[in-house]
Amino acid sequence: MTQTIPESFLGVGYTSHRAGLPLEAVRFHVPQPSADQVLIRVAASSLNPLEYKLADLNFMGRTPPVALGLDLAGVVIAVGHAVGGVDVGDTVTAMADLNGDGGWVATSGNKDVGGYALARQFLTVHKPASLSFRDAAALPMCFLSAFAGLYPAAQAGDTVYIPGGGGGVGHLAVQMAARALGAGSVISSGSTPESIALARQSGAHHVFDYKRDDIPAEIAKLTGGRGVDLVFDATYSEHSFVEAAKTVRRGGSWIVLGVGPGKTTRLAETRSPVSTILAERAAKHVNVNLLRYFSEPATLDSEARAFLQRGMALAMEWAEQGLVCRN
Repeated sequence: MTQTIPESFLGVGYTSHRAGLPLEAVRFHVPQPSADQVLIRVAASSLNPLEYKLADLNFMGRTPPVALGLDLAGVVIAVGHAVGGVDVGDTVTAMADLNGDGGWVATSGNKDVGGYALARQFLTVHKPASLSFRDAAALPMCFLSAFAGLYPAAQAGDTVYIPGGGGGVGHLAVQMAARALGAGSVISSGSTPESIALARQSGAHHVFDYKRDDIPAEIAKLTGGRGVDLVFDATYSEHSFVEAAKTVRRGGSWIVLGVGPGKTTRLAETRSPVSTILAERAAKHVNVNLLRYFSEPATLDSEARAFLQRGMALAMEWAEQGLVCRN
């Protein structure tokens, strides 16, 4: 099958250092895939908070203009010579490299004028026919973030606490724990009626208001003083880190997405009591930081690539089964 590939497309991104929002439209050349890449004609692409930060801070040192829209779904129009299992014409969901251009596009009136993006083969999976391009494109980055924290650690029957269950990563983590990984009880928290409702809708059995409730005390009541088996915290909040660490049972696991305690400000590292709290409980502290995975995928070993590809495949499988969805 042959596809007509234009020389350029009208993308959306940032055009100068520390540009921030609003983003701008700029014309980009359509790239050619390297050996392990696929070129995708983008049908839908989402925009994540990490991309806002890229636009605002350009912390990866890219030379603008940079097209955003790194989570995407569309049709494969070209493949590298080492690619197998994905062919031209396939409908796929993928995640582009953070150090490459995404596929978010400008529009002409009400007509989408098209976008193109490269993705690594191991971050490209077939899209189920029952899943829309839009719904598929909303999943990769947030799903993989929740997957990397929970999939290796959560056991069937565990009591799990996921602060911020109404957040982008948080509500997927709640769904994953409650519906796909067989947690015995999922506890979450939020600060607004909307976030609390979303955490409940996502499958949390108990949801607390972290501005009003003493969550460690409430969780102690729910667990008979034992604490939870596992915490997965993707809030990037030092206050949340401290309070969540107090809920872990002796010998349990506290898993944080990102740089972790004491490092939530970009200006200075602060002293955090989290390590002491966890040590008193002989609890495991695990940092899940996927920035290098997303920004330097060419450097990953076969085990890391297989893990991420498994995550992408399960995102599609669980979404098709109705176990997870991005709200």
